[in-house]
Amino acid sequence: MQIDQGIIDEIIHRANIVDVIGSSLKLKRSGNNYFACCPFHKEKTPSFSINAKEQYFHCFGCGESGNIIKYVMKYNGLDFVEAIKSLAATYGVSIPDNNAPKK
Repeated sequence: MQIDQGIIDEIIHRANIVDVIGSSLKLKRSGNNYFACCPFHKEKTPSFSINAKEQYFHCFGCGESGNIIKYVMKYNGLDFVEAIKSLAATYGVSIPDNNAPKK
């Protein structure tokens, strides 16, 4: 399934990475960033950083980083299209079915 870049951009624009990650991890604010223990490797002290302004995450322990789509993919074990559909449903973005038969 091909998803239009405009739809992907709209999802990224509407979604808030702090809200999405905060729904699965306990976040602690420090300045403009939020920190948590990384969900992608075992650690005792938080090295997982979320930049609210730039809308990306980075783990200083394992090096994992990316935007909201990559987080949803990795955390939930989804492929790209599944992650887009999940975020679209959550944030009210409709994805047209490009595979529907033409009339």
